[in-house]
Amino acid sequence: MSGFLHGDVYNPVGSAKFPKEACGCPKVFIAPPHYIQGPHVLGSIGRYVGKILNAKKVGILIPDFLKGLFGETLTASLKEAGIDSRWEAFGGIPSQKEIGRVVEAWKNENLDAVLGVGGGSCNDCGKGVAFKLGVQAVVVSTQCATDAPCSALSIIYTTEGAYEGGWTYPQSPNLVIVDTDVILNAPSRSLISGFGDALSTYYEARTCWENPKALSMCEARPTATAYAIGEKSAQMLYDNAEKAMAAVLKPDGPAAKKAKNGSSEEENREALEMVVEANTLLSGIGFESGGLAASHAVAQALSWVPSVHHKHLHGEMVSMGLLTMLCMEDAQGLKGRKEELNKVGEFLVKVGLPVTWKQIHFDPDDKESVSTFLDKAMIQWFCHNEPFKVTKDMIFEAFKGANDFGETLIEMHGDGPYMRIHGGA
Repeated sequence: MSGFLHGDVYNPVGSAKFPKEACGCPKVFIAPPHYIQGPHVLGSIGRYVGKILNAKKVGILIPDFLKGLFGETLTASLKEAGIDSRWEAFGGIPSQKEIGRVVEAWKNENLDAVLGVGGGSCNDCGKGVAFKLGVQAVVVSTQCATDAPCSALSIIYTTEGAYEGGWTYPQSPNLVIVDTDVILNAPSRSLISGFGDALSTYYEARTCWENPKALSMCEARPTATAYAIGEKSAQMLYDNAEKAMAAVLKPDGPAAKKAKNGSSEEENREALEMVVEANTLLSGIGFESGGLAASHAVAQALSWVPSVHHKHLHGEMVSMGLLTMLCMEDAQGLKGRKEELNKVGEFLVKVGLPVTWKQIHFDPDDKESVSTFLDKAMIQWFCHNEPFKVTKDMIFEAFKGANDFGETLIEMHGDGPYMRIHGGA
């Protein structure tokens, strides 16, 4: 573990209680002090790191293939700013062993900051290394698949790639940088997966806001600010996702003068900027200071099912989790859930995210997988942020209801967007 637990700071009863409850907790809001997004910002990284963080020497953790793509740009920018650098190739899994390896390599280098350059796994590993070295953390996100870059959290896996737990940190990364030219040319599936993660932020934050016993991921009460940010994240996706997809999906990419939706290249690019901010900044702040609920509990549980884990990204699992949570809350009589279920479901189908067991590769006849899924969902403490007692039967019935609803949606709207992303999967 990182050695830091939010609950030991903000919660009078500490982190040990399960399920966790707001026992006299204050409201807490955390966020990165600097977030920089836009085209070509990777080429200015030396100026940002030097002038904002006053760094003179940095460690760069980056996968080899990304070093081949961006190494010259990063090196030139750092050199121009007079910043020395040490490089390590990311091993692929943010495990305790990998963090320890990099810490050992850099422990005598007297670094001012660690830059994790890559997707969420590399970003998480970089945060862990920075924390262990006691230096500033810089996240350079080259994908937009989750809202992890802005969080004071790393998801840690075993060396074999199985989920092990989360490391929490006293503060968010010191600097987050997202080059939208890089995102434009990254696999479109990662961006679309991020839609599922970011959309759920609002609905889970609302659940936590409405339940006076619920806790945010800071193990404190959510703030109205985080709740509002989560709501804005969802609205930006509803307003901009279709045009953003026209920018990243080939052949309707930046080379095309007009997309099928009739919008211009410039409109599509501006929409991309909006959804990148929603996926990364708004959702990242919203989930951490606003709170998670059953949607992410279901998603985490699905990651333990091999047929799902090996074929799907986190946001795709959250897509099914969000439908499940809304079905569960509707069954328990929470106001407005049925209407929202329709809106959410139609959005997920439109962008190509999974809405059925078949699409998420979950086999309800595999008793071992079903048992594992239900066990893992129940032990996620934030599953119990719901304003009612959650049971295994309740989760499975809601999960089945989500599948049935998804099948109805596909009958109505077809599965073209999903098949465009997943092919014959």
